[in-house]
Amino acid sequence: MEPRDGRARARRAPRLLVLALLLGAHPGAQAEVRLSVPSLVEVMKGEPVALNCTPLGTHDHFVLEWFLADRSGVRHRLASAELQGSELQGRVLDSRGRSPPYQLDSRGRLVLTEAQVGDEQNYVCVVRAGAAGTAEATTRLQMFAKPEATEVSPNRGILSVVDDSAQEIATCNSRNGNPAPQITWYRNGQPLEVPLEVNTEGYMTIRTVREASGLQSLTSTLYLRLHKADRDASFHCSVRYHLPTGQHGRLDSPAFHLTLHYPTERVQFWVGSPSTTEGWVREGDSVQLFCRGDGSPSPEYTFFRLQTWTPLSSAPGRSFPYTWATAQPVNCSVQGLPTPALRWTKDSVPLGTGPTLSLSSITFDAAGTYICEASMPTVPLLSRTQSFRLLVQGPPQLRAEETQPKTEGSWMEGEEVRLVCSARGYPEPKLSWSQLGGSPAEPALQGQGWVSSSLTLKVTSALSRDGVSCEASNPHGKKQHVFHFGSVTPQTAQAGVAVMAVAVSVGLLLLVVAAFYCMRRKGRPGCCRRGEKGTPPAGEPELSHSGSERPEQTGLLMGGASGGARHGSGGFGDEC
Repeated sequence: MEPRDGRARARRAPRLLVLALLLGAHPGAQAEVRLSVPSLVEVMKGEPVALNCTPLGTHDHFVLEWFLADRSGVRHRLASAELQGSELQGRVLDSRGRSPPYQLDSRGRLVLTEAQVGDEQNYVCVVRAGAAGTAEATTRLQMFAKPEATEVSPNRGILSVVDDSAQEIATCNSRNGNPAPQITWYRNGQPLEVPLEVNTEGYMTIRTVREASGLQSLTSTLYLRLHKADRDASFHCSVRYHLPTGQHGRLDSPAFHLTLHYPTERVQFWVGSPSTTEGWVREGDSVQLFCRGDGSPSPEYTFFRLQTWTPLSSAPGRSFPYTWATAQPVNCSVQGLPTPALRWTKDSVPLGTGPTLSLSSITFDAAGTYICEASMPTVPLLSRTQSFRLLVQGPPQLRAEETQPKTEGSWMEGEEVRLVCSARGYPEPKLSWSQLGGSPAEPALQGQGWVSSSLTLKVTSALSRDGVSCEASNPHGKKQHVFHFGSVTPQTAQAGVAVMAVAVSVGLLLLVVAAFYCMRRKGRPGCCRRGEKGTPPAGEPELSHSGSERPEQTGLLMGGASGGARHGSGGFGDEC
């Protein structure tokens, strides 16, 4: 609240301004200094604000001072500025511990960079203009702060509607606002007009607290006398806070509901079982009878058969179904009127009709779930089913996926191979390998009880000799399969084959060169036929021919050594 003397000064400020204007309108008056100062400045918390004090008219020299007037009326000088020529020079004298400190701009305005709660004071501007006189004016700074999000704490206990006095409903909290906000309570979106005075129908309490920061917190508690209609009502509170220039904001709390206790006044009883379009119930259907009362908490229900008045069952709950149904033996015998027809299926495949299904030559393929269905062709949708599972015990069946080599004829040493073994039986067989690295058994893609395991390894000469085996076993026996790889080509043999391929390629290249040369020499005597072999010059070895060499290849090699280089135009005498 603003102090009484502060309000008086605020009322006197406009009068002083009017008096200064009147004195200025008459020649010869002593007070010629007039000021332009707003009486109220509003700002949001944390925002910058500048307090303006402008002398009206033309003055060659004046001194402007800013004072802070406390609640007791004592003035504390904050800043001073002096007009010298056309420049106003000023400085802050005392910030009174404010952080950040006051500032004085080039126009003589007192600047507060971040508005705080403690800045909500009266500030006095005094201007002394020598012979022109002295004038002063007061401006009030009001700081607004938006409160935090509205919080509501509803009564989580159980409230009774038979209580004839108002009960505590909830508490609403609005923290750290300025000025203090207003709290309004709502029921189903409509404001509640509740007084502050205690009474039996309803009221609310309000408590305002000024925090250490100077901001204000507001707490309101709502009390109401409740009725059964409030069991589904939605409550919430709303905070209305002030903003500059007469604006307002609103912060609503989350909605909440109450837990009420009230007696049962109405009971409903109905049949909820399915029925045909004609309205009758098929024999064997489940019949549901529902009973529901409107009390809270949910009452205890008891069902009676009227003929003997025997209680069928009782249990607490919102609704209770009474059901009955018939169960037939597993042998698939059935009774009905007319006589039902029986049909056997397995995996949706018809197997036969009648009460008995005969199976012969049992194998693992016979294992699975068998369904016996009883139906009445003359009564649609009237059918019953019974099912059982047939387990076939025996030693495992084993199936292996053979893997072919990548290269035709044999495996290369180091090639990677993936072996797969599948097995089935009951109990489920265990799969194991003679080599490490086998995967755990898991259901195979083909289903029908098969499980499979795989092993990935590199082919070696030892595997070619010994093979790799997988084994399937269960308490009834075991079965084994051995994978054989045949011949495995070693890595050294691969290198020999590569050398042979290079040699053959070189030989073919030489034959192509010889043929090309002969075509160039076509028509000249002695070309492409063996010439007479002369005596080689001294110092050169005589070339010999083995019986396995071809004459053409030998001649070509000899011509390259003793032909054109020694005989000039003779060319290759033995070159072909």
